[in-house]
Amino acid sequence: MSKNIEHFVLYKNEHYFSSFPSIALLDNAKSGKKQLLLMFRRARDSRWLLDEHDEESQLLKQQVDHVDSRSQLTKLYFDLELSPLSEAEALPINPEAADQDACLLILSNQNILLSSFSWYPIHSRLSSVLQKKGASLYGHPDVTGCFYILWGGFTRISNDQGNTWSKHNYLPILPNSNDMVTGKRPYYAGSIRGQAIEVNGEILLPSYGRQKEDKVSTSHLYISKDNGNTWSYRSLIAKDKQQEFNLNEPSLLHLGGERIMAFMRNSSGNDQLITAVSNDLGHTWEDWQERKVIGHPTHPLRLSDGRIFICYGYRHEPYGIRGHLMDSSAEEFIGDEIIIRDDGLCGDVGYPWSVEMPSGQVLVVYYFTEEDGIRHISGSLLSL
Repeated sequence: MSKNIEHFVLYKNEHYFSSFPSIALLDNAKSGKKQLLLMFRRARDSRWLLDEHDEESQLLKQQVDHVDSRSQLTKLYFDLELSPLSEAEALPINPEAADQDACLLILSNQNILLSSFSWYPIHSRLSSVLQKKGASLYGHPDVTGCFYILWGGFTRISNDQGNTWSKHNYLPILPNSNDMVTGKRPYYAGSIRGQAIEVNGEILLPSYGRQKEDKVSTSHLYISKDNGNTWSYRSLIAKDKQQEFNLNEPSLLHLGGERIMAFMRNSSGNDQLITAVSNDLGHTWEDWQERKVIGHPTHPLRLSDGRIFICYGYRHEPYGIRGHLMDSSAEEFIGDEIIIRDDGLCGDVGYPWSVEMPSGQVLVVYYFTEEDGIRHISGSLLSL
């Protein structure tokens, strides 16, 4: 099904935990050539200070650490041969919170929409008081350095190919949700990791979070009718009525007309892909269903020949990155699963995003961990 898989290291620095990438193909207005914009989350990684030959240090290489009070969104440009055209550059920082996953969408007006979410660090001295007030705290100082509050999902826009960006624009409050801190900070949309789409003059942006009556997280849809300047809530995409499965990290695909599909992670079940379909641009949704793919989260890409390519992280032994082809309706899988990588050090790998290159090859970008334990951004070129 695939051949000539080539692997590339796109960004690696032992001082940073680099993860959660997104990739977009741009038309460079100055040169007239196409180029790639890579965006990812970069955070401090102090493991470079350890003795690499120490047994305890070896175990720490496999430690998962996905929050940091100074995490930032970072950009890099590449040519079509995957040679860098710039140095890694952090976007203007969030003055309050720590930004996480980067999700890119090139709009029809050629602006770039960036969607993400952020964590607000809380000193341990405040934790017990805030918890008494009903605040939901994530992490622990012994594990994550401090406590965190989910600060919400936001968007930013660039109208100059990613050189400059608008300020953080937090999405509206998730309906029927508890404040993150009562009377102080509402629950703005939840978290965002997944592909937005633009259809019929609307931008459809998925998020996930937890509402008052639920024990599990659910997936939701926000929309913008003015090129991402303002947003409104549209619908609940999927929820497990049995309150067993967390349906997270939704990513959208346009199937034609007003039919769209959401690809979701089942983070509390058997790690099978969950999908749901809407026939009216997300106003209503059919019941969600489990698919045969195992891995998360899933990024769907419509190829120029009509087929759909999905890629996902595989956090089971052997750890790596995988993909699958689907027919044009996303109803049937084509052929066997594609093993892109199976040489990861541990389960701290994944979050792939793909783009079809002018050559017809597919570039899949993801974060990866090899024997040295340095979390970095890699890419693989596939011929399908």
